[in-house]
Amino acid sequence: MNFLNTFELSDHAQVSELALNLLHQARELHRKDPSREPVTHAMANAQKRLGDWLAASLGEEHRSPSRIMATGYIALLLSQVHRTAPASVLASPLPEELRQALRETLLVTGPDFNISSMTPRHLDYGPMLQIARQTWHRWDAKELVIALLFWAGVYSAFYWWLSQRL
Repeated sequence: MNFLNTFELSDHAQVSELALNLLHQARELHRKDPSREPVTHAMANAQKRLGDWLAASLGEEHRSPSRIMATGYIALLLSQVHRTAPASVLASPLPEELRQALRETLLVTGPDFNISSMTPRHLDYGPMLQIARQTWHRWDAKELVIALLFWAGVYSAFYWWLSQRL
């Protein structure tokens, strides 16, 4: 149920029916192969069934299962098929207009690729550049000593204040 609820299907009766169908198939698979847990059978069966449905709906049976699942999830969520026609999820055959809606979301993935020139240009920093250059090239020993004495005084006062409080 949680796996099917990730698609936010609005038809709860269909979700329950699909879940029961998947559990029935998992029970049959567990009877044939009791070495695996029933939950493992159920999830593997649900993912395989969804992958097969997505591959058939998108017409991409020749791709790897992981690629089908990734592109299929994206196509399903972007096309809003799970909201507009929830009864069609995992239904075979998928109506042609819904199949086309799934395929269109994969075709329109972003803007067209255009080659452009990225030549470096001189940045204009305005008056800040002139002020920074004047300050950087103008060192005065007197101002440096005053700054050091000021910060030493601040440190001493802060140290004295903290030592009095403890």
